[in-house]
Amino acid sequence: MGPLLEAFHGYYQDDLPASPLKLLWKRISQELRACTHCISQHHEAKQAYSVEFESDTVGPLLNVLETLDEERVTEHLKLLNKKNMAGKHSLPDYNDEVISVLFEVLMFPQLLDDQSLVNEFIPFIEAVDDSHELTLAGHQQYPGVYALLFMKSEKVRSIGLRLAGGMGKLRKAADIEPLQPLLKKCISMLEFEISRSTLNTSRPRMQLERITVWLGIKALLVFLEPQAFEEGILERYPIFLSIVLNHISDDTVEFSHAVTCLRLLFEMLGCKAWLKTTFSPSVMRNTFLGQCFHTRNEKSHKEIFDLFMPFLKSLEPLQDGEHEKQRRHLLYFLLHQVPRSSNFSLLMQKKACKIALLIVDRGYKMKPPCPPFECSHMGPSLLCSLKDSALHSSLRQPAFDLFSTIIVSDTAALACWKLKLHSYTEINVSRAFNDDEDDDPFSGDAEEKETTCWTEFNTLSKLTVKECNEWMCIPLIWFNVLVEMNLSSLPISFAKAVIWALSRFSIMEAGSTDNMTVSVKDWILLYAGSISHSFEWEIPKGCDDGGDGRPSKNSVQVSASCDILISTLKRCAAQFILQLRQGELQKQWAWEPTMAESLVLLLMDPYDNARQVSRIILEHFSQSRSLVGGLQFLCSSAASMSSMFLGLRYAFKMVLLVTSLEAMILFHYQMLGFLACYMSYFEQRLMGFSFF
Repeated sequence: MGPLLEAFHGYYQDDLPASPLKLLWKRISQELRACTHCISQHHEAKQAYSVEFESDTVGPLLNVLETLDEERVTEHLKLLNKKNMAGKHSLPDYNDEVISVLFEVLMFPQLLDDQSLVNEFIPFIEAVDDSHELTLAGHQQYPGVYALLFMKSEKVRSIGLRLAGGMGKLRKAADIEPLQPLLKKCISMLEFEISRSTLNTSRPRMQLERITVWLGIKALLVFLEPQAFEEGILERYPIFLSIVLNHISDDTVEFSHAVTCLRLLFEMLGCKAWLKTTFSPSVMRNTFLGQCFHTRNEKSHKEIFDLFMPFLKSLEPLQDGEHEKQRRHLLYFLLHQVPRSSNFSLLMQKKACKIALLIVDRGYKMKPPCPPFECSHMGPSLLCSLKDSALHSSLRQPAFDLFSTIIVSDTAALACWKLKLHSYTEINVSRAFNDDEDDDPFSGDAEEKETTCWTEFNTLSKLTVKECNEWMCIPLIWFNVLVEMNLSSLPISFAKAVIWALSRFSIMEAGSTDNMTVSVKDWILLYAGSISHSFEWEIPKGCDDGGDGRPSKNSVQVSASCDILISTLKRCAAQFILQLRQGELQKQWAWEPTMAESLVLLLMDPYDNARQVSRIILEHFSQSRSLVGGLQFLCSSAASMSSMFLGLRYAFKMVLLVTSLEAMILFHYQMLGFLACYMSYFEQRLMGFSFF
């Protein structure tokens, strides 16, 4: 049974300084100074009163008890601070008292609503942290730590951040219940410009400042799990989102904090954010863009640009067309309005291009993929970033990543569609692109696979083939990059993506791509005339081009022109491969076992330049000019053997699915000798195992 506190209801009506009631409280106060268990019992008793009795009945008693506790803790802090200031003793000399007062304030943050207590607590906790860097033991949650994030003292806020980081995130609304009085006061401060306290007392309440409130909320959100944020803040304070949006359209110093809060909201809640607001995505987008045109401040522009990606990601799960609509508007703004406006500095124009390319790249990697084929007008911006060697790597890298994504995704979609046209069943095609690695006889011996660009290519291709029915390619990008750009200005990862792409077509018939006597431009006119109209960039007419379902003239449907697109991609890649051989780029490469899959497939390519590139790379790493030596190198580790096995299995499945007699003959001519070496060298490993 907890302590009985009803007697203290009339504490302040007792005028006798040495009355039994006041002597009793003095004794209790002494015990609470050095006993954390007593502190817990005391506060649990107060909470029991609020639960078991009506608020009208027990409210006056609880107000008296709160005031008594505030006075008691304040006096204790004053005493400790005075001893510390005297210099005779340091705070750790009063270890039990220091621990007890810290425990009480951090466990029961409603005490921090008292201004006098806060004034004493700030120098106290700073002194404790200076003497011994403050840490919290065990797995106990201390709600008051999060209240420190709202203090005016920057040092106290930094202590709060450090301590909160050690406690982990708050998962449920119940976890932030002790902070609700403070949160209510903060939201009221932002909404009405005033602080409202729930406690009826003559003692001065803690005075909040708007900036520290924003800093506190912004810091607190980082430590909340989505459920705690949704149920503990958004559902209890629906006005919060409106407050945030209103400050995004302002020029005040609070703008930056509001943007951060909105970004965290999108990142944590995703599409649920739209269930918590009456604002439409278009209204929110217009708010962002309006503020961009309203200010010339670079920092504001950067913060809004960084908001676009989480904004779009939050719309992805809705699958109602809203994501695609907002993406079209934002890409047009970033790529065409920002460069033409004097409002944006040159740096922000480059930043806008970077964000646009990241948005496009995200479209290819969504689940399911949804590339902005109608926004092919992004092509010239991609090329400018690729060609600008003076551009900082942080601004240029998204262009490199995007082209690799495009080349890998287009290759996967084309190969998948080609197989669908020539296969007997849809299931076979799916199996060809989604091999079960559990069937790999070498996976048990291989070390845990590292994530390399080669494994990322395979992962991306498996994602793409699920949507290949509606896939479109932009062949002009292939031409502008693979044919017209100098290989020396491109990173190594670029060449790896092209080699991976070529390897996926290695078993398919070469068609007319082996005609290297004419330039690529002439080749397109001779052999790809039906898609030649797409080799001139279309100028967008407005911010919602493609919203009516009309495709861009630069985008070509895979299902309508699969063979021509494959031939065009292979011809452009062939030109790139010539540069690769001449530049001896392989000497800059580091060996990655996962590249064995692509090297094996290229060795079977009917196109001589592709085979020679694979051979040169193998010779470089194996230090052997013979095929057997190269095979022995590929088989020198379980990881590369596993990767090589996947390549061979892919090749066999391609042969079974592609019914072209020419492709079958080419395959057997190139592959049988290769397999003989491979299987004789590792006869024991493969004995009794089937590739199918």
